[in-house]
Amino acid sequence: MGAQGGDGCRAASAWVWGGGWGGKMEMGERIKEIAARSDPATLVRCAATCGDVRRRVAGGQALRLRHAGRFVPSLLRGHLEARYTSNYRNVVLHLVDTTVPGTTKARVLTAADGFPPPPDGTNARRQSPLASRDGLLLVCITDWQPPREEQELRVCDLATGRSQTLPPEPAFPGVAQKLWEPYVLLVGDGEAGGASGIRPFQVLKTNLVMSDHHRYLETQTFSSEKGAWGEYTEIRAPHFRASALLRGGGKPLVAGGAVHWLCVTNSGCYVLKLHVRTARAVVTALPMSFPCLAAHEWGVDYLLATTAAGGELMVLVADSRKKNNIYAWVQTKPTAKWTQRPQVVMEYRAMLRFRNMRWSGTFDVKLRWFAERSGLVLLSSHGYGDFWLDLRSMEIVRWFPGAPGARSLPYEMDLASWVPTFSSTI
Repeated sequence: MGAQGGDGCRAASAWVWGGGWGGKMEMGERIKEIAARSDPATLVRCAATCGDVRRRVAGGQALRLRHAGRFVPSLLRGHLEARYTSNYRNVVLHLVDTTVPGTTKARVLTAADGFPPPPDGTNARRQSPLASRDGLLLVCITDWQPPREEQELRVCDLATGRSQTLPPEPAFPGVAQKLWEPYVLLVGDGEAGGASGIRPFQVLKTNLVMSDHHRYLETQTFSSEKGAWGEYTEIRAPHFRASALLRGGGKPLVAGGAVHWLCVTNSGCYVLKLHVRTARAVVTALPMSFPCLAAHEWGVDYLLATTAAGGELMVLVADSRKKNNIYAWVQTKPTAKWTQRPQVVMEYRAMLRFRNMRWSGTFDVKLRWFAERSGLVLLSSHGYGDFWLDLRSMEIVRWFPGAPGARSLPYEMDLASWVPTFSSTI
């Protein structure tokens, strides 16, 4: 069922009411067959006119969709930013809700979104977004009233306002890497349940230990179903020649049942891939021609992404030294070789045209995050604001005022959670 728009819905409707593939089937079975043979966009369009499809999709069952590897931009409902309050004492999370066309303003997340009430003035609070996936958000909340400091990890479901506070996180024996992104949020397919009332999830805490003689990952996983942290594990990182990280490699990427980190090191650039189920690590070196800057150099920013939802891995490179072009290196299947795309993904003139501005003489671009289901990238430039880059068209599609230096994350819904609140366009 690869038909587009209304044609796809009409074909699905005709198939349901016309007897399927020549045999009589119960309505529920027919709906299951539609779901199995549909891409996400077609299924959502069908849900617009069919109550049975809406109930099936919203029923919490795991959907396995044909062409599910396609980006669906409408699954991105906005993005989150950590901003200082007016007195610069507290840092609180804001949501830029993009479900309303043309909206660029951000609202403070409150108890209705699963967050604790605001500080009473006797202590200061910092809310730091750590990871987000499929409508859930992992946030670190720190309250401090000298000399005491309290910190907690919390997973929030912004759509329902429910949340779950994790028990104290474990301390690893290895020295923590300052340039490492340690937290990964994994969301299950099951229905909401338990005391928290949110869907099953896992929080993977990691640390990369690097020295002249030892290179391994420290890992420990919290399970919402068990309500506890699992065992501490050390996973060897083979073929990793480096002994130090030189700069951050952007946020970790979850694709194909594995977590990927870009490691910019003193011996080159690598992609570290952790297979979650088997607890096995694979390290791939990027080519010598890849722009791997030394610690004292500047002007290049990196971000891991995919060519399609769960598709080929690629590294986006924003290079201010080359007229601020953004280009991509892609790891092709099945050879796993890295090649640079011949075309420029984007240049600074496109951003200027989008904002109808003149060039001020500098245009240092930072790559903030990649939304894995929708295929959108948030990039920012001081003085120009934040932009959404659509990887399908390689064009900028939206602008926001932005908050300089703010830590940001995408807010994407999973398909089952989003269908009951769909809009008329996708």
